[in-house]
Amino acid sequence: MVSGSRFTFADMQNPLFLHPSDGPLSIAVTKLQGSSDYRTWKISMEIQLAAKRKLGFVTGKEARSLTDITDGVQWDTCNNLVISWLHNNVFDNIRKYILFLNSACEIWRQLERRFQLTNGSRKYKLSRDLYELKQNSMSLVEYFTTLSAIWEEIDAMNTLLVVSTITPEITELLKAIETQKDESKLFQFLNGLDDKYGPQRSQILMLSPLPNVESVCAVIQQEESQQDVLKLMSASDLNIAAMYGKQIGNSKQNEKFVSCEACGGSGHVKERCWSVIGYPKWHHKSRKTLAAPKNQRTDKRWQNNRVYANAVQTNDEGSGSTEKFMFTQQQLQ
Repeated sequence: MVSGSRFTFADMQNPLFLHPSDGPLSIAVTKLQGSSDYRTWKISMEIQLAAKRKLGFVTGKEARSLTDITDGVQWDTCNNLVISWLHNNVFDNIRKYILFLNSACEIWRQLERRFQLTNGSRKYKLSRDLYELKQNSMSLVEYFTTLSAIWEEIDAMNTLLVVSTITPEITELLKAIETQKDESKLFQFLNGLDDKYGPQRSQILMLSPLPNVESVCAVIQQEESQQDVLKLMSASDLNIAAMYGKQIGNSKQNEKFVSCEACGGSGHVKERCWSVIGYPKWHHKSRKTLAAPKNQRTDKRWQNNRVYANAVQTNDEGSGSTEKFMFTQQQLQ
């Protein structure tokens, strides 16, 4: 402890020590609902109570002193504080069941007798939940977290014997058991994935040796992020196309109110008028032009062959004359 502090390190190690910040709301976990979540609630409460050095009050290891009056009073204070923590972290229907119990240890035992399931029933439920669990459009993080919670609880219930002497054969056996467990988790994870990850699932199963489930989850998560980006890009393209189509529709709608200065018609401007730029071949006025008499139409070849000479000016003593020379078609040939 820092010199000059109110409390020494030895004081804070004492289970009867209460910090000024400790109160009925100092511990907060997910409230107990019933048998379905009792195991997780119990583990969470044990961690919180151990952090406050008050776990002995619920397990019965911290008994009330019968000789020291001061310690006895302090024990009552700590016991009541632990009871308030238990009351505030269960639902109202459960709080009514434990409200009139005066010992934190007795409350703890009552909750365990009422909600603790046998290992067989709990293992069966966890195994069924694990078999039925599918991603079903959940995010990959949420899906993997749910799987991991079930795996951890099953592993906590499946305890192995403690081996005092480690031999190379035992080491190889434990390694084989761990590999088999990792493969089982990997298959369960891949089995529950959505069908859109089918190609990635096939590629992973062809690997030898198989990777662990954490590495596979990281790869699938990258694919999920890439698909989300592509979805955003597709949505952006659709919005741009919709805005462009709306602009074209508005421009076409505005053309209805435009009048042409050349022909007096509506729906187009002078620069796009056929009487100015020419009629298309399928138009009836275009066919009339093509069917006109020879004396009314211009022969393009003859028009190109007509050559006019420029006027030649002669200056004869101050007087000038201008003459035009035109070559005939026979002369040009």
